Amino acid sequence: MAKLVQGLERLGDDGVSLMVYGSYVRGDYNVGRSDIDAVLIFSDDVVIDKKKLDLCSRVLTTAMRGNHIPFQVTVTDIATMRDGRFNPYNTSFENYFIEEGLVLVGPNYQPQFRFEMPSHPEQSPLTFNLRKSRQGLLFADYDKEHDYEGFLRKFGKSLDAVSRGSKQLLFMMDGKLTKNRFSALEKISEEFPCVDIQPLFRIKELYHHPEKLDALYQNHDEVIQVWNFAVSFLEQLTREYIKRVPNP
Repeated sequence: MAKLVQGLERLGDDGVSLMVYGSYVRGDYNVGRSDIDAVLIFSDDVVIDKKKLDLCSRVLTTAMRGNHIPFQVTVTDIATMRDGRFNPYNTSFENYFIEEGLVLVGPNYQPQFRFEMPSHPEQSPLTFNLRKSRQGLLFADYDKEHDYEGFLRKFGKSLDAVSRGSKQLLFMMDGKLTKNRFSALEKISEEFPCVDIQPLFRIKELYHHPEKLDALYQNHDEVIQVWNFAVSFLEQLTREYIKRVPNP
């Protein structure tokens, strides 16, 4: 934790916040059994600055090197936390954070958090997909170094999450189910003209041409690039939905 805090401190002035909670804060942490629970919050408007996220990923690698302690961290942004609908934490965490949340780096965003129960059937799975794809990117540098197979597995799951999330957001807009995750490409352009859909085209190409996916696996830097673009695409869709359908 000392290495992690020291490495992230320079980003605190840019609005990056690290808050820990749970047994580590309470003092009943059991080494070898407990994990460290944390929230990493970016000050961006849903679309996280991937250069900052990459820096956090490298800092995390340094902190975890030789310290094999499970680190359960959720990556999020202040815009979705204020909106509440895509807050990865449910209402039971509101008082929990007030009582136990300890900010180690950057601003304390807790007073701005909004907690609410899902109001749409796709809200929870979409929130989960956004959370897991971001978390995968945060651990990408560490996984690339220590578990390349796991690195690729998380990358594949992120592509699944992003492509699935696009149809989930459309369903939240109009209530109409799409046949598959790529059948909504044209409709996304119509509904969200400000969103660059090229990342979704790239995912479709990789799904339909396994040899291209296999070639991509040999170049971890390109994997990270595709991963960044894919997550940013899902974030853009989420941001546009929040703008189009404000939360009262």
